[in-house]
Amino acid sequence: MAIVNTGLTLKDLPTPPEGKTGWPWTEQTEPLPDKMPDGSEWPRISIVTPSYNQGQFIEETIRSVLLQGYPNLEYIIIDGGSTDNTVEIINKYETYIAYWVSESDKGQTDAINKGFAKATGNLVGWQNSDDFYYANAFNYAVKSANIYPDYDVFYGTRDYLNLDGNGVLTEDNNKSSFNLEKMIPNANMANQSLFFRSRIFQDGNFLDTSFHHCMDHEFFWRLIFKGYRFIFIPKIKGCYRLHPDCKGRQQNNDYLVDTIRICQMIYKNNELPYMVRRQAWLFLRGNCLDNYGKLKLEIFRKYLYNLIYLGGITSLDMELIVKYIVSFLGMKRLNEMRKIKFILK
Repeated sequence: MAIVNTGLTLKDLPTPPEGKTGWPWTEQTEPLPDKMPDGSEWPRISIVTPSYNQGQFIEETIRSVLLQGYPNLEYIIIDGGSTDNTVEIINKYETYIAYWVSESDKGQTDAINKGFAKATGNLVGWQNSDDFYYANAFNYAVKSANIYPDYDVFYGTRDYLNLDGNGVLTEDNNKSSFNLEKMIPNANMANQSLFFRSRIFQDGNFLDTSFHHCMDHEFFWRLIFKGYRFIFIPKIKGCYRLHPDCKGRQQNNDYLVDTIRICQMIYKNNELPYMVRRQAWLFLRGNCLDNYGKLKLEIFRKYLYNLIYLGGITSLDMELIVKYIVSFLGMKRLNEMRKIKFILK
């Protein structure tokens, strides 16, 4: 296990499984020279892949990293003790992996932090074990880092690969130039096509392990609060695979809980522009009203109390106040009122 110090090609890697074609199975990125034009070393890129029982996908992830043709690559895989064929696949590519481990951990966020702590690259990326990079992603990331030395995070575009829809690729149109308002409630950047400068981790910044779904979104906002600079590089491109077992498709995922926490964090930051804080507030207000509409009255009141805690009683508008009072009538009475098309529907 070592740093990859020359651009790898298809000839260097194991033969792909039968029937696998295209990128990154039978196609590669044109390898870069071993040295930069001035004779110096290429900046090191470290990639962290958290993994757990994604044996059906992880080989594509690994090959999309190794076949970037990049001559100074540190690849780190942190596996949470997979019981499928994941470890067998990692062993298949072990020669080109700088560090890997398969052991119990505290979940995906913990695994990513372990990898970040071990990374020694100038640029650090994280790619999940069921997602992958497109060709030339590393080349564009390094060029961007050289062109924009005052920026700390370089992010690009992303496709969805929908396995529920016969492998249809769809562009994620939410990815766009840096704009705080476009990051609420969902971030307009994604780890599948994003690289951090190492100084971010050297400064002691890591993912918050109390977030289980939107740990990346919270991390981006925390870096923004601290003054780190982000820049959109459309040519950096990755792919997010949608499949029944991916975190975003699980019924009881923590997306909404995490997003509410993030919007509360945004609203409480008085240094942010008014419209940014206002947008966070509107999301929180909308969540309140959504629970009222679904007759989840205790949850509605819980989130309304949170709004009062954040902005004070004067922050509530008349609709929220009236629906709060009406919520004490109970579900049965509210349903009766709705049947006669009562105004508080």
